[in-house]
Amino acid sequence: MAYGIKEIKGNNDCITLKKASINGNVCGSYAEISIHQVYENSGENDIEGVYVFPIPKTAIISGFEAEIGGRTLRAIVEEKEKAFKVYENAKLRGDNTFLLEEFKSQQFKISIGKIIKGEAVSIKLSYIDELEYKDNTYKLVVPALFDSEKTLHSRLNMMKNNILNKSNISELAELDFKTNILVESLCRLDFNSLYHKVSVERDGDNIAKVTLNENYNSMEKDFVLLMKEQERLEADGMVYEYKENDQDKGIVYIRMFPKLDEYEEEIEENYVFLLDISDTMKGEKLEQAKNALQLCIRNLSQGDKFDIVAIGEQLRYFSEEEMADFNADTLRSASEWIDNLEIENDADIFGAIKYALENEGGHNTILIFTDDQVEEEEEILSYVREHLEDNRIFTFGVDSETNNYFLNKLAHESFGKAEFINKGERIEDIVLRQFKRIQSPEIDDVKIDWGNLKIESTYPRTIEYMYNREPLSIFANVVGEVSGEVTISGKVGNKDYIQKINLDNFNTEENANLLKKVWARKRIKSIVLNMMRERGQVRESMKKKVIELSKNNGIISRETTFIFMELREEPVLGIQLRNIAPIKVNEGSFTDEIGEVHIEDTDTVGFFYKTNNKHFYNNIIKNKTDDNEYLDVRYPRQMLLRLIAKNQFVDGAFVDYEDSSIEDKIETTAMALLAFIIGEEDIDIYFNQLNKSVEFLNNKCVDVDINLNDKIIKMVVLALNRSLVKDILKDKNMQKSQYTIDYLYKILNEREGRKEILNSLTEHSFKRNVISLFNISKNGNSIEEKIVINNERNSIFDMSKLAVLKGLKDL
Repeated sequence: MAYGIKEIKGNNDCITLKKASINGNVCGSYAEISIHQVYENSGENDIEGVYVFPIPKTAIISGFEAEIGGRTLRAIVEEKEKAFKVYENAKLRGDNTFLLEEFKSQQFKISIGKIIKGEAVSIKLSYIDELEYKDNTYKLVVPALFDSEKTLHSRLNMMKNNILNKSNISELAELDFKTNILVESLCRLDFNSLYHKVSVERDGDNIAKVTLNENYNSMEKDFVLLMKEQERLEADGMVYEYKENDQDKGIVYIRMFPKLDEYEEEIEENYVFLLDISDTMKGEKLEQAKNALQLCIRNLSQGDKFDIVAIGEQLRYFSEEEMADFNADTLRSASEWIDNLEIENDADIFGAIKYALENEGGHNTILIFTDDQVEEEEEILSYVREHLEDNRIFTFGVDSETNNYFLNKLAHESFGKAEFINKGERIEDIVLRQFKRIQSPEIDDVKIDWGNLKIESTYPRTIEYMYNREPLSIFANVVGEVSGEVTISGKVGNKDYIQKINLDNFNTEENANLLKKVWARKRIKSIVLNMMRERGQVRESMKKKVIELSKNNGIISRETTFIFMELREEPVLGIQLRNIAPIKVNEGSFTDEIGEVHIEDTDTVGFFYKTNNKHFYNNIIKNKTDDNEYLDVRYPRQMLLRLIAKNQFVDGAFVDYEDSSIEDKIETTAMALLAFIIGEEDIDIYFNQLNKSVEFLNNKCVDVDINLNDKIIKMVVLALNRSLVKDILKDKNMQKSQYTIDYLYKILNEREGRKEILNSLTEHSFKRNVISLFNISKNGNSIEEKIVINNERNSIFDMSKLAVLKGLKDL
């Protein structure tokens, strides 16, 4: 990703970036980034310019301003309907208009207009981002800044040669570049940047100023700042106090990270999966939904019961009489049954729901996968209210055409939850994330006692559930003094959950602006989600609230858009004139339902992809064939991980179908576990499956009748050690894994001539040890590994090896 202005016609060499600065404010899980760039037309002619800018996928634009030719254009938020009328009226009058377009997901462009020779253009852009959080680490990403490809390479070449040619230094110094990130954290953080050298100035444990201590390399790559928490509490937060109209006010921000392993019970569960196979699901949707089902049943435990109903013109049942016990035989049969499902013309959704509630017994968790527009929705909802009993229904709407109102209402009425898979999202990922929640302990009946605080508003207004190992942000607007104790209580099954939080121990800061915007963004999102299950006057009043919050806080939403306020100096009168400069925003922008838009004329896009990955695998995979997509360097690791996960066995082993010996199963499972935990992908959705594989290794590797070779022992030790570091294990598996590691160390220590292996495990890096598992070339410069993937079910070990090799680049 990168920011920049590009000339519409001719070459792009005349656009020069003269100044650039990145300023950021990080508060806990949230950040507001402000980017300021000054460009100059250093060519011989006037040009027409387009400014392009990407923002992170989790971000939303909070401000945009451009200064050019004595004019200042500042984006303000307005209701969509009003903004579009202003734009259309301006076009009819022949006024200047602007178009802000999202040409790819989270990548925008806007026409700047004419830039005359020697003229400067100042661009100010800001966005709010919710930071990625995993392995106790926040990840802040700021896209690269550069002017043109030629100028970029010119600057980089001058950097390489400036020691030999001192005259280049003054020319290079023409770019004024600064970076300043102020971090206010919940606890002390360790800072690291993937591509840049940073300086950190600390003010106590909770405040730090991060700056770059290099001048120009920052242009070449995204700025990635990793912030690892030294200590994570189950409940923590911040207090931001401010004055409004001479009245004391504050924002309380609480971050909950429930860890509920101690509440987990071994309970046998019943699951009914209802899959729409009508013709609207044809193609990729059905294939992904079938894959999601394959993954779901592999998350079951021995003792669970399940059934699958294919919803076509008639219903088809995996288990014709009663629900099937989950075991090795039924897993194999269900896998084949799912694979053989084919499209039919229509789907009897009502009949499937009736069957699940009337014929599958009680106390079931029912999951529905559909893209159908249901006609008899009120009749179905009335039936569910009458016949639900102790069942719960979870709905998954596939693509944005689904009847969101009905699926939301159905899930709400049945104490479940609705999820919607939008264009460009993987069905498997959404389903697995929700299924993990269903299977894990959760806190329900959540109540918050705010003590003596005078609460004006909160987000969320109500909390239905708090999920195991998932962070939850709670905000409260407070009038008056912020102090005292907050109590959060609920139920985990039949057990009480109580968390007392002393606000006097929280960090108190002066600047509440970012947290106010974050609260508004969260509140908007909550209302928009609730709008899906409402209609009529209730929906309209919710829409008005979204518009109000959006406009008051300068945050774009589905119901609002940008309109430019033009500020222009009048030299004769000596005053600043204001005018509306109409801007049309692509209607697909700023929503959660954005598909990728292809730009046919790429010469008009001032955006460059910067690829920094070397073709590492050219020297790794020696038998790559043109017709084997898995061995293509471009084949994503996430796809490999899905395929591996889809072929796990009941006992937790990841294994090729023809493997017969327990040693082979241990080796394949250890390599598969390494495949998941070696990269940077989000593997939280595989939490249950990975813990099942760890249980398998812990149970089998300590069997005295098994004689594992040194390489397998090393592989298992690396996989279990890394699992502990990545914090992916349930509490019950942590102690067992440490015992298994110690046991395997003991075996190696008792064997003759194993000192080198033991030294390698204790003294060398994880990456170096993983590389040693593969065949190294004679010169030691590359890995030469034979990878054969013919049939996915019989190639799990080779797929896992390939995924590990692809993941090495992230270490």
